[in-house]
Amino acid sequence: MIKIYFYPKIILKPSDVKNSYITDFEEAIGLHHIVINKEANTKGVLDFFSYIAKTDIYLFNWIEDIPRRKKGKLQVFFFMLFLTLLKMQNKKIIWVLHNKYSHNLSRNRWTDFMFKTMFKNADLILTHSKEGVELGKQKYSKYAHKIKYEIHPVKSIIASKNASKKYDFLFWGSIHPYKDIVKFLEFIKTHDSIKDPKILIIGRCFDERYKQLLYESLSANMIFEDKFYEMKEIAEFAAQSKFILFTYGADSVLSSGALMDSLRMNTQIIGPNHGAFKDLSYLPSVHVFDTYEEIIRIYQNSTTDIPINDQELVQFFEENSWSKFAKKIEKHTAELLLKSS
Repeated sequence: MIKIYFYPKIILKPSDVKNSYITDFEEAIGLHHIVINKEANTKGVLDFFSYIAKTDIYLFNWIEDIPRRKKGKLQVFFFMLFLTLLKMQNKKIIWVLHNKYSHNLSRNRWTDFMFKTMFKNADLILTHSKEGVELGKQKYSKYAHKIKYEIHPVKSIIASKNASKKYDFLFWGSIHPYKDIVKFLEFIKTHDSIKDPKILIIGRCFDERYKQLLYESLSANMIFEDKFYEMKEIAEFAAQSKFILFTYGADSVLSSGALMDSLRMNTQIIGPNHGAFKDLSYLPSVHVFDTYEEIIRIYQNSTTDIPINDQELVQFFEENSWSKFAKKIEKHTAELLLKSS
């Protein structure tokens, strides 16, 4: 079996916000490969060196963010040394391109450098959005042939009870400035197309300044709960909401795990007309907008729930399960090693 070093490998504390993508991805890889690193990555880039002799392929998620880590510039230096050793031993790299740019980070030369480095040195670049392919063609055309689009895998449908609609819009997940929630709240308070919209916002916000702005933007029918909820609890809130709403800015986001989890809930979704939202807007439960005025029009014109047994949705879940994704990864890794033999 092919031996893969998987990054990041983390062990979450009970207080941490959970991102199941990493654990789901690692489990999927383990169906057809051996994940060679068993312990959490606590040494940063230095940990990579320990596994060179044992590893066939290094699979990196969000590796472009290492300049933001502790001693980030030093880690970038060691990462470049690591790449040199890796190529000398003909090891392969798969890089998952999740974002156009690092979230919550102003453009800087270190992050630019890491993006260019990964486009140049990765043997395969996976992206969960067609926009990721276009990004490569436009900005890194020399390496665009390396990029492959694979839809973000989705878990099974979350069963929830039918409920009356208490909320017009539900925002869920970790609260960050790039999600533009405050911007939308300020907008909708100035428009009377929706009279006193009932909005529920649930999720942890670690940016104290933004949290204060969010509280200041709430009106009487808007609720913000700064706490973590399990997915089943979120699905229950979704069942009480007419729409799950995503107001992400277009600057960084390509794919969205929150979108994929929202598809598992029996409600309609509104998101920006870019990235994975645009890719999946053919599904009956996904609506996209270019302006906030379009959100209002979608709200006014879409009044019924999408049946969870809609044939198009059922087929989508069948074709894009994590087990199917594991087989796609197996195909990609076999092709990589075949080319190098």
